[in-house]
Amino acid sequence: MRRLEAIRKLAAGWTDELVVATTGMISRELFMVRDRPENFYMCGSMGCALPLGLGLALAHPERKVVVLDGDGAALMSLGSLALARHLKLKNLEHVILDNGTYASTGDQPTCSAAVTFADLGFQVRHLRVEPGNEPDTPRLPLDPVELRARFERAVRGAALR
Repeated sequence: MRRLEAIRKLAAGWTDELVVATTGMISRELFMVRDRPENFYMCGSMGCALPLGLGLALAHPERKVVVLDGDGAALMSLGSLALARHLKLKNLEHVILDNGTYASTGDQPTCSAAVTFADLGFQVRHLRVEPGNEPDTPRLPLDPVELRARFERAVRGAALR
């Protein structure tokens, strides 16, 4: 399965979940597939999607929070993976799209082929996807301040449409 196809399948089932997408390709592809106010596109902070998702899930236990991560970004924040396992938040789902590369920085290999996240004892939804960038991935047209304001309104439940 290609990464874009995996994102399409995941996003098709979302209703009002707060979604934090990791920096780079995954954020841009989610934007292309299903942009909505409840999505937060992590800009320039590789490895920080899960910590943000943990904070959201703790602050808003009434809301489901989905963290859409890549293997490279998840490996950069192993402490957050351990904390997520410790907290076992019922309203948090962490999805790792594992293509074995740092897709956003040139497809350098990660070490995910040597050990899976399940082997490490982390409770994540781990999906292997084919390596390689999808063609014609757009840039996010929103600046970080605009993204934050839009997402904060969605967290508070304000209608933006």
